[in-house]
Order: sequence, then structure tokens, then C-alpha cells
Amino acid sequence: MTLDLSRISPLGFGVSGPHKNWATSRERTQSLVQEAVELGINLFDTAPKYGNGEAESRLGESVAQLDRSQIFLVSKAGILDESNRRDFSPAGIERSVEASLVRLQTDYLDALLLQGAARHELTDDLFEALDRLKTAGKFRHAGASGRGEELDNVISDPRLDIIMAPHYYGQWDTQRERLVTARAAGKTILGIEASSGSPSGLPSPFSRAGLWYFARYAQHLAQDFRLRAAGHDIPPRRGDKPIVEALQWAIDDPLSDCLMIQTTRAGHLRTNAALAGLDGRPGTT
Repeated sequence: MTLDLSRISPLGFGVSGPHKNWATSRERTQSLVQEAVELGINLFDTAPKYGNGEAESRLGESVAQLDRSQIFLVSKAGILDESNRRDFSPAGIERSVEASLVRLQTDYLDALLLQGAARHELTDDLFEALDRLKTAGKFRHAGASGRGEELDNVISDPRLDIIMAPHYYGQWDTQRERLVTARAAGKTILGIEASSGSPSGLPSPFSRAGLWYFARYAQHLAQDFRLRAAGHDIPPRRGDKPIVEALQWAIDDPLSDCLMIQTTRAGHLRTNAALAGLDGRPGTT
């Protein structure tokens, strides 16, 4: 069943990162989800991995206070926790979905994404399990998320409706070519990392969320250094545009149907919504 794009807003809100731990309070997460809905954002994404279920629980608390019929809820399966334990077995996926529904305080997901599945994990038994879950009303659309070659395994698979992948200014040609292929295959594309920009756009470190963002940025720099020292080519993480300009570029580019944003600040959320032309009308599902 192809996703009706009129059901989703041009921006989605990711409940992950600083919303999965000490970096942001539960109350702040809930407040931002509520404001996002008021601005016209209706797609929310999370996963069991994020904070070992904490992010899903936070989003569930927020969704419980909203009109569920107006929310397009996305979660994932396959990666169990922050230690990156994997389980793409049919039973594992079924357990993951059921646990996500409990934490999210809902009867169904609008979309379930296989998170970074490798080729050998995409078995016929797995897809049969997905069919059972979908028939039982546990989710409405199936898809896959990833950042690299793992997407090549699924990007043209007719059993999947949605692809979540990097879409940002300055990305490698190979990354963009995947989006072109996904578009040609009729996939709905959820773009991530769209607000990647120059490091000058990082928030002040003098807050819990700021400390989290700076720690993550330092971790990325260290990882990039190790990869380059080992002789690996790595895709750019950031272009040379300020964050607002980078986000505007991604909004104007046609290769995403919905761009995922993440912020801990209401002002940033309102700025992002304005860039996408949202006027506060609730998204309709």
C-alpha cells in the first residue's frame, strides 16, 4: 500500500538524541512534541534503541495527550538497545513491535522501519512475520532506515514503502544516488541529518542539551580521524552552509518527502517550521 503523502507533514520530529536521556527533561520533550503538533508537524519518529526505550516512552506520554488520529507515528525494529544488539528474527521483530506499542501507548504504528538491516537479515521468514503483524493491525506501512550500503538491499524492494536515509547539503554522490533510486522505485523518503551545517551552528555548551551535542560532535570528529588514519574514505558529515541555510536547501530539494528535525529549543522548532512553510494547521491523517 503506497503511502498517501497528503497524510504527512513536510517536517518530522525525531524523538531521539538528547530526548533519550539526561540531556533533556521528559517535560521538555513533551512540550516540544505538543508545540510541533500546533505548528503543523504530525510525523514523529523514534526507536527502541534510543535510550533503551526511554525515547519511545517519552513520545508515548506525549501521544497519549494528543488526538492519535492526527499523528503519524514511526518506530523501528531490529536494533534492540544502545549497545547495538541485533535481532531481525521473526520472533525478535514481533517482540520488539509489541514492546514498542506498550511504550508508545498506542495500538498501532503508522510505519515500522527495519533499522539498518543487512542483506542476510532480510529473510523470507522476516517478511512473513511483517505480513502477520501488518494483517493484525500492528502497523500500516513497512520501510527501512540506514545511512549506507545497507539501503542498497532494500531500496527497490516492493514490500517496503518507506526509506529513511541521509539527505543533506554536501553529501556524497553515492548517498544522493540512493535517494534518486528510491524515488524512481516509488518510495516515500524520510530525510535525516537535513540540518547538518557548519560547526558554528552548534548550540552553546552551557546547557544539558548543549553538552550532549558537543559531546556527540567530538565523538564524530574522533571517529572520522580514526577512519582517515586507517585509510578509509568517509562521507562529509557537514557542508559549508550554516545550519539554517542547510535545512532550507534540503527543504527546497525534491528528494525528500519529509525531513526529520531534532531540537531541544522551541525557538528553533518554530524557525524550522517557518522555513518549511508550515502555518500552524494540524497535519491530517
